Amino acid sequence: MNIRFSRFFTACLAFLFFVFILFPAQGGAEENTKKITLTFTGDCTLGGEEWLKDQDYSFVSHVNRFGYGYPFENVRELFEEDDLTVINLENVFYDRTDNQAKKNFRFRAPTDFAKILSSGSVELAFLGNNHALDYGKPGLDSTILAIKREGVDWFGSNYTYNQTHIFEKDGIKIGFIGSYSAYWFSQMDAFRKAYQALEDAGCQVVIGVVHDGIEYAPYRHNRQMEMANWLVNRGAKLVIGHHPHVPQGVDVLGDATVVYSLGNFSFGGNKDLDIKRRPGKRADRALIARVELQFDEHKGYLGHQVNLIPVSPSGTAEYNNYQPVLLSGEAALETMALVQDDTPFTLAPFVEGVGALQDFVPVKREEATPAP
Repeated sequence: MNIRFSRFFTACLAFLFFVFILFPAQGGAEENTKKITLTFTGDCTLGGEEWLKDQDYSFVSHVNRFGYGYPFENVRELFEEDDLTVINLENVFYDRTDNQAKKNFRFRAPTDFAKILSSGSVELAFLGNNHALDYGKPGLDSTILAIKREGVDWFGSNYTYNQTHIFEKDGIKIGFIGSYSAYWFSQMDAFRKAYQALEDAGCQVVIGVVHDGIEYAPYRHNRQMEMANWLVNRGAKLVIGHHPHVPQGVDVLGDATVVYSLGNFSFGGNKDLDIKRRPGKRADRALIARVELQFDEHKGYLGHQVNLIPVSPSGTAEYNNYQPVLLSGEAALETMALVQDDTPFTLAPFVEGVGALQDFVPVKREEATPAP
């Protein structure tokens, strides 16, 4: 054999060894990666106050006029493409008007309005918010029964129930836990046990929901951060927030992403987008969080990527038509500017037709020490 050819052959073998032996995962990682796609929205009030329900401009009248598919018509395809769509449901489905809580705002819709969820390809509802008990335990029980008839499950802790949820696909388990601050800080022992139960059930990833913050405030509140940090320190890889009715910022804490507020989605609580209690402010900007979780061929969690998609709760600017739309152009950029203003690092920019796709956040093998 020619000496030059021999050296060339040896060098080729060395190169192939370097590529396929020293780095075997690089070639097959993408092929073997399993992906689970989740979609999160903010506040969905699929009902309204009693004195408004018969008005032509009310949410209830809109659905009676246009059908159950109306509220999520413009985002249905997006919801259909994912593995799981999760909304914050801020009303009860209840056919009676008794058991009303003593509070300023109570939101109700008839039980058949639960068909809005199934018509819109929503599979999971968060019921740990401050409106879940607007009509007491009977109203909440009615809501749970109504959405389950539509094939929709639920999770969330309140003064009545402490409910988690496990979503499973291809042997991968994703756990969901969350609450409103008033319940959270009064039931810490129950939350510790609930989180531990998700880990004991073999969940590869736990996702937390924080329902808290100051209404219409552009910046996150200390309570939101305290709740988010508690979840992240216990191992949660994603925390989704709502309640302020407007979008807020993002944190990346180690290998976890926190989105503090997605804002309003289809929100029947207000007929106008101008906020009378906050002169000069409008609740016309919001986000959808589209999250891709990645796992290796052994179902081991690899990390996640969040896409922030700007939306408006209404397809009309003059009044609330309760039908969210995806934003583009200047409106989308303005929405992302609101998010950036409450974010301590530079967010990946909005791309037309895509969203603001953030950097992939890989898992860190050194797990944080759980908080007390």
